[in-house]
Amino acid sequence: MMRRFLKLYVLSLLLFNLAACSSMQPVNIENAMQSTSARGVDYGSLVQVRTLDNRTSKFRVTEMTEDGIGGNTGFFRFEDMKSLRVESPRANKNSSAWTWVLGALGVAALVALVANADEVSVCSPSPCP
Repeated sequence: MMRRFLKLYVLSLLLFNLAACSSMQPVNIENAMQSTSARGVDYGSLVQVRTLDNRTSKFRVTEMTEDGIGGNTGFFRFEDMKSLRVESPRANKNSSAWTWVLGALGVAALVALVANADEVSVCSPSPCP
């Protein structure tokens, strides 16, 4: 029973960490239209574009101009975008390292708790001997 709980606990920590590492960050479209490129978007970046007509496309950037960005699904002008999100897995390297350290400490604390479970006794009714 306890081994199953421990496995599920470690699996949930792993899934949480993987979900946090692949987050999409919003890009301000108005700033992208005013400058020569969208901040945070580079060649090869994974982006998700939602257009004004509610079409959604996710692609790697292979083309960048001052008017918009493009990839294997086509070219999208900034003025036709409702939202633009870019994946930034390496932006929070320190945060990711702290997540791993705190996760490992959490697992170690859980293992220590389970290992010392034989020494814990619950007595009812009181007073306990």
